[in-house]
This record gives sequence, structure tokens and C-alpha cells, in this order.
Amino acid sequence: MLDSIARHRPVWMVSFALSQADLSEGLRAAFASTAMLLLGNLLHMPEFSWAAIGAFWTCLADAAGSNRMRFASMTGFAVLSTVCGGLTAYASGVGIVAAAVAVLVFSFLGALGRVWGAAAAQVSILAATACVVMVDRPIHGSRGELRFLALYFVGCLFATALSFTVWRIHPFGASRAAMRSACASLADIAGDGARLLKRERAGFGEWASHASRFRGKARSSIELARKALARVPSSKTDRRDTYNMLLLALADSERIFAYLIAVTDACERGHHRLPNLPRAVRVLDAFAEVLARLARAIADKPWEPPTALRDRLQALARQLEVALGETVSLRFDVDFSELESPAQRHATVWSAALKTLKRGVETLRANASTQSIGARHAARVGVAATAAFLTVRLLHLPFGYWATMATLLILQPSIATSWPRSIERAAGSIVGGLLAAAIGLVVHSPIAISLVVFPLVCATMALRPVSYSLFVLFITPAFVLVADFAAPGGAELAYAVTRLENNVFGCVIALLATFLLWPSREPSSFNDRLAKAVSANLGYLAASLGRGEDSEIELERLRRAAGLASNNAEEVLARLRLEKLDTSHRDRTGSTALALLRRVAGTATRARFGRAGTAPNRDLAAWVESVGKGVEGRIGSDASSTGIDAQEVFPKHGLSLLEADAVNQVVLLRRLLTEHAEGLSMSERSH
Repeated sequence: MLDSIARHRPVWMVSFALSQADLSEGLRAAFASTAMLLLGNLLHMPEFSWAAIGAFWTCLADAAGSNRMRFASMTGFAVLSTVCGGLTAYASGVGIVAAAVAVLVFSFLGALGRVWGAAAAQVSILAATACVVMVDRPIHGSRGELRFLALYFVGCLFATALSFTVWRIHPFGASRAAMRSACASLADIAGDGARLLKRERAGFGEWASHASRFRGKARSSIELARKALARVPSSKTDRRDTYNMLLLALADSERIFAYLIAVTDACERGHHRLPNLPRAVRVLDAFAEVLARLARAIADKPWEPPTALRDRLQALARQLEVALGETVSLRFDVDFSELESPAQRHATVWSAALKTLKRGVETLRANASTQSIGARHAARVGVAATAAFLTVRLLHLPFGYWATMATLLILQPSIATSWPRSIERAAGSIVGGLLAAAIGLVVHSPIAISLVVFPLVCATMALRPVSYSLFVLFITPAFVLVADFAAPGGAELAYAVTRLENNVFGCVIALLATFLLWPSREPSSFNDRLAKAVSANLGYLAASLGRGEDSEIELERLRRAAGLASNNAEEVLARLRLEKLDTSHRDRTGSTALALLRRVAGTATRARFGRAGTAPNRDLAAWVESVGKGVEGRIGSDASSTGIDAQEVFPKHGLSLLEADAVNQVVLLRRLLTEHAEGLSMSERSH
């Protein structure tokens, strides 16, 4: 159902992953913000809208991970945004030149935080956002003007205290959510495989799209779950049933993923000659339903072993084996030695802080260059945000900080990532503005505004991981209503229209800066990524065809490496297409090659699961490996190296049907890439 919603979403919703919605985060932020508004209403102090904004932003700044990391990110944001925002407000009181300098400096530093990682970027860009908002609240020196800043800081502290007392985040919350998403993505593979089986004319293109979309999503989801488990504090991993069950679920997800790759490949190859097609469809649908139940069980009761569901999956696998007429068995016997456990951390707070500071200084030195993408991006953001601020200030546009804020948040390091973000923000602002206008027609009193803000903020935070456009859609009316709380009697429709105008203007400034100010395009690495994907997938195929009896762990490692390499190449190709806004013949060649590699991975997995009791074909494996090295040498960065010149076609007499399929796929892939090797290289050089 969720995937059906994702397929039929509006075009402007570039990103969409409803399974990642986090209601707990939404409720926490909504409670913190609404409590501040209600308190302001009780005390007849409209300035408490600043406390509500501070509480909301502090919840946004909450970095996932240990309590120590979360506390550092939230308190760090509270202090940084209050101090830097206050300095910006003072500069605005001095004059437009001082205000412009403050916006330039703090927006530059906010964007520069990206070089220290995602958590630092999250805190720094939000602190910069506070600065560009507070620039419209100038301080001229009187103590009374500082009240809004004090209330803002109170709101930040309230949200922080709420997060570590009443509304504590469970240490396994992130890993449980990640594992649920991983199982849901596996259910999507089975469900979409059944959908394609029902279609009589599903061809290579549709199955290739299925493999690219659903396998890539599952691979990414499993890797996110692996990282989430690695971030669990070491104090929570010992003697914890929940942690052990999550590790087991991670191991099971890898095995189920490999099994589904083999099954969907068998479905594609034998679509019109399956022994029992209707039964295969029914079993795949049932498989998807059990996986969906497993996802819910992991989220609700992760400490309970899902024995019944695992047994049900194995029973369905046996039925599917009969329906497909092919030996593809599902066994939950992954060795736990291949799982990555979090490192034990016994460092004190001060030693950890000192180590982090040293790493931060080293990172800053490494990026202190005009060649640094992070430094160029920070300079671009600083100049663009300052230009937006000066424009709205000189034109005396009301709520001009909305334009500056849009510019600050839209700009990304590369053209390919700025385009989708600007589309989503503009579209989300339009729909959100209409929603704000509709709410304004029926909501007028401060108490009513406070109550309506609750579901809006809840939706904003809960849907933030799902889609940036949904995030903007709900934050627009929330900010409009908070602004109306601070200035009762205002016209909500006027606020909504003004915000829309300023958001569109900020999008234009951001896009102009993206293309005109030291544009950072996608690094010319698609050929290298494609070469690595070819090497990894053909290496996995060779190992599966020529494997020994005790190589299961190594094969699992090779399968994971092949999936990651294909994902990386597909992501680079997608960003290159976004930069050019078209699809060239060379792009289509790369896309076809990646689709063939997904098929190669499926054949390799079928060979791995179905070769029990058969002798390994080491000659065929050596030929596949030789072809892989030759292709990699032709299209990789070292184009002068042609690799090993393997024979054109491996002799097919005496081969099984699956081995013959493998030969045909490798030959087709080699011909496609070697014939277009020169064109691909020209594309890299021209880019």
C-alpha cells in the first residue's frame, strides 16, 4: 500500500518514504512548541512565540545516537543559536552593512559545518537559520529588547529538558525503526515481484526497473539498519535481549534479501515457463504479507524471537520452490562472526571531547583550500544568503527572512542536489500556503492558534524523514500561525501569500547561486563507479560458480559489495542526469549496463543457492573473472590498461541452463561496454 502511494505521489514530491515516519519525534516537538504558546497565552505574552520556535528548532537539532551525542547537539544548538542570533540582531540594530556582514559570516560558518559530518551540519545550519530570522528583530541596546532572546533560549532549554526527562528517546528506537524499514523494503520486493508475475507481458525493462528500484532501496535500508545498530551505546548492548534480537533480524534480513534476489531472477527468466505460475504469485504475495508482519513485530516487540514468522517464511519458501521448479531454499544460518558489533567505548566525557576537538581541527585544516568542495559550498551559501538579505531589506519586503531562510536551506553542494530541493520547497510552500489560508479563515484566537499548531508541528517532525516537500508543506502554516500569535489581528492569508512570494524568491536566488557561484558538479566518477560495479558483480558471479564448500561467509560479503557498488553507480548516474536535465545516449548505455549487472547478481545468487551437491565450474569462474578485469580496465580511470583478454564466448557444451544464462549475460555486458568504452570516456572528459 505504501509503495502504491509512493508511485502515485505528485511529481514535485521528489523523495518519499512513508515507512520512515516517526510519530514519537513529531509528538515531542509538537508538545514542546505548543506548551510554550499556551504559556504565552496564559501570561498574555505574545513574545513566547520565540520560545515555541526555539523549542521546535532544538528538536530538529537532536542528533541520533547516544544520549551524550544528543545532549551535545541540543545544548550546542541552544547556545550557538542564541549567541550568534543575538549578535546578528545587535548588528541589525547598528545598520544594514553590519547586518549584512553578520549574515555573511554566520551563513558561511553554518554551511561550513557540513565538513564535520551530518550531526555538525544539522546543528550549524539550524543555528545559521536562527541568525537570518533574528536579523529581522534588531536590538538597539535596551534591555527590554533582549526579552525575545531570553524567551527563545528558555524554549530551547525546555525542549532539551523534555527530551531527557519526560519524553526520553529509547536507546534502541533508531535501530528498531531502521530494521522495520529494512523488512518493509524486503516485503516490497516480494510484493512487486508478484505484481510483475501477474502481468503477461512484463519484459526486461520492467524487471530491470524492479531490480534497480526495489533492490537498491532494500540494500540501502539494510545498510542504514547496520549503522543504526553500530551506534547503539555499548552500555546498552550487554545482556540485552532486544539488542540480540535486532542483530538476529539484521542477519535474517541479509539472508532473506539474497533469497529474494534469486527468486525474482528465477521469476524473470522463467516467467512464461513456470510449473505453476498462479501458485508462485500467491506464495510471493503471502511472503510479502509475512515480511510486513515481521516488520511490525520488530517495531512493537523486538525482544521476542520471531520464531513463528521465520518458520512461516521457510514454509512459504518450500512452496515457492515447487512453484518455480527450481532449487532456491531459504535458510537462516548466517554466521554471526560477519556482523559488525559496536566498538566498546570507555572514554570519559573530557577525553572524548578532546579527541573530537583534535579531529575537528584536522578536518578544518584539510578543508582550508579553494579546492575544497565544503569550503566552496560555504562561500556560495554565504554570498547567496547575503544577497537575498540585502535585496529584501532594500525593497522593504515584509517577512523577508523567509526568502533568506529558503536560500540558506535549499543550497546544496552540487547542482544535482539543489534542483530537487528547490522544486520540493517551492511546491510544498504553495500547498502549505493554501492550507495556511484555509486555516486562517476559521482560526483567530491565540488559544485556537496554539491548539492548531500542535498537529501541524507534529506532522512536520513526523514526516521530515519521509519527504522534504511534506516537511515544507506542514511547516509553512505552522510558521504562519506562530507569526500570527506574535502579532494578533494579522491576516493569515496575507502572511501565507507573503511567505509564498519570499520562498519562490529564495528558490530563484539559490538556483542562480548554484549555477553561477563556483558550481560544484558531480565528480567525474561514473566510469570509475561503473567499473567497480562490473568488477564486484562479476567477482560475485565467478565466486558463486566456482565456490567451494566452506565459502558461504565470503559469498555473503561479495554479494553485499556487489549491491553497494551497483547502488553507488546508480546514484551517481541519477545525479548526472539531474545536472544535465536530459538523458544522452551515453547515459542510456550506463543505465542498460547497470540493469544487466542487477541480472548478473540475480544469476549469481541463484547459482549460489542452487549448486548444493554439484561440482563447482572453476573454468567458467576463471573466465568470468577474466572478463571482469578486462572490462574494468577498459572503462575505469586507467583506460590504458585493457586487462586480461579473455576469449569472446565460453564454450557452452556441457553447461547447465543457469551457467549458459551466465555466459550470455557476461558476453552481452562485455560487448555493450567495450563497444561504448570510447564514448563513455568522452562523456567523462566533457563533464
